[in-house]
Amino acid sequence: MGLVILQKKVVSAAKPMSEFAAEIDLVGRLTEEAAPILAQIKALQNQLKPLNEARVALQAHVDAIEGDDDGKLVETGQVYRLEIGKKGSSREISDLAGVKKIMGNELFMKVAKVTLKDLDQYLTGPQRDTVIKTSRTARGFEIARRPGA
Repeated sequence: MGLVILQKKVVSAAKPMSEFAAEIDLVGRLTEEAAPILAQIKALQNQLKPLNEARVALQAHVDAIEGDDDGKLVETGQVYRLEIGKKGSSREISDLAGVKKIMGNELFMKVAKVTLKDLDQYLTGPQRDTVIKTSRTARGFEIARRPGA
């Protein structure tokens, strides 16, 4: 005699609607509506790649031009003309200890900035734990269409 096993049909209880179901559905609907727009943006950005690459190459040539830093230059192509402006300027602190001496310790400590990247680079894990406060941030989320919806 054979043995017949009957499987029980499992009926899952419907999950109750979330308190913020309206917001979930709004974001889901808007995400679906935005999908073609985002695809167009991506396609347009891909179309801009040759321009961006050409601008980077041209900027490298412009940066290599020797001459008066405050002078304006003009270069010509067969169809277009390139007007080159004066060089920009950048600043950086050359004597941080001198700044601290001039400002005084209290004011210097108020305005001095140290990035977390700097601390990660120069401190050990236990040292970082004593001077860095870590807190949790917002949760990430993804929206997905419910099966059968």
